[in-house]
Amino acid sequence: MKIIIALDNLNFEQAFGIYVELSDHVDGFKINHTLFDHFNMFSEYNGEIFVDCKLWDTPNTVCSIVEKFLEKGATMTTINTFNNSEVFHNLLQYSEDIKFLGVTYLTSWSESEQFEITRESRSDMWNRHINKIRKHNFSGIICSAKDIEDIKKIDNSLMRVCPGITFRSSNSGQVRTTSPRLAEQLGADYVIIGRSITRADQPLETLNRIKSTLRQ
Repeated sequence: MKIIIALDNLNFEQAFGIYVELSDHVDGFKINHTLFDHFNMFSEYNGEIFVDCKLWDTPNTVCSIVEKFLEKGATMTTINTFNNSEVFHNLLQYSEDIKFLGVTYLTSWSESEQFEITRESRSDMWNRHINKIRKHNFSGIICSAKDIEDIKKIDNSLMRVCPGITFRSSNSGQVRTTSPRLAEQLGADYVIIGRSITRADQPLETLNRIKSTLRQ
């Protein structure tokens, strides 16, 4: 299982400090729009550069944003699976250049919110949205590790990228959380870890403690 560090909600100085300290020890970093102007800090980095903006818009707009991400050197990005079919059709041209990750069910949603928003059972929701992305050459899906069992019943080939990971700390804003070890046991391919490391007094030491709980 691979580890990506989420730098969301950090200012540039904080994010750069974490990057310098951890870049030789993790498999990637995740940013959102708040650090996009500082993308050049990854210019010498060979791991995953994950831009997480959960794109949902018109086909032309989504494609133009993906092109900007590619120009900057991003290797992974999230696409909202509620987009219409034309968006997915137009994105096919980039699918060999960047890992597209479908995002449907946020880890900040409770189960009742999932039904309120989608008006579908979890199994129907996953079936419909997974079928949409696998027809369009997506590399993987964003999910809570707790969703992996449901997802594997539909498609076991998609890469599972799991946020909502906590380690000896609270994770404000997330509802469906797991520990790194449980995520690995459930079948996560990547875990995204933010506050548990970025707010730690000693980020590298905390990362090493997390790794010691894994099978790596």
